[in-house]
Amino acid sequence: MLSSHTKLFLNKIIYSQIKNHGVFMSMDNIIKQRVLEHIKGNKMFTSVDIANCIKREGIWVRNVVVRNWLQNNFNDKSIFDSYAISQITVCNNSSLASLYHPFLSDPKDYTDTDQKPLTPDEVKEIYKNKVGTPRADAIPDITDILTQKVEDDTDLSIVISSVNRIKIPGMIIRKLGWKPGDLIDPSLILTHKVLPNNLRMNSDYRVSIPRSSVNWGVNPVIVMLKNGKVVFEKTHD
Repeated sequence: MLSSHTKLFLNKIIYSQIKNHGVFMSMDNIIKQRVLEHIKGNKMFTSVDIANCIKREGIWVRNVVVRNWLQNNFNDKSIFDSYAISQITVCNNSSLASLYHPFLSDPKDYTDTDQKPLTPDEVKEIYKNKVGTPRADAIPDITDILTQKVEDDTDLSIVISSVNRIKIPGMIIRKLGWKPGDLIDPSLILTHKVLPNNLRMNSDYRVSIPRSSVNWGVNPVIVMLKNGKVVFEKTHD
């Protein structure tokens, strides 16, 4: 289990992310950029390849986030037009993984089947080393990001698949200016059922609400910011 200090540090990595020509890139765009780089090089890759590529930049991303992005975007021909997907065995043949590869390539030529995801501690060390290197564009502190003006960001839409509770990501919650430990104003989170009035922002910058707060059972839901409030939408079948 991660310590609270490590969780906070990883959140700083996530929300700082990457500064490119003065514009902060969303995680979706970071993943897309790394995927396009692999495709341009005609490389075979799994979600672990892409996730580790991002982590080596000192940016924390969960492998499941990359895996879901790949699954959700594979039918986008502007990205994967020349690629196929095959199931391969990984981790000493103990589990299956999706391999993305050029049409004419042989999946058996992929050799990095025992690759392990970089751990939070490894990414934390990479991030520290990068921040310690002088550079022109400094990464802002999380406290600066938290005090930014609230703006609608329907492009920042996150699909939540958890069954027991809906954990609203900090990248959305932070736009409302809340800090860890703050009491949450339920009126700013629009749900079908009334939320408890004792909700607080977690130390990992997320807010966890009961699954029963929305009327779509355990199906995935989309969460976004609209008119200065957190709203939910049902995912398309």
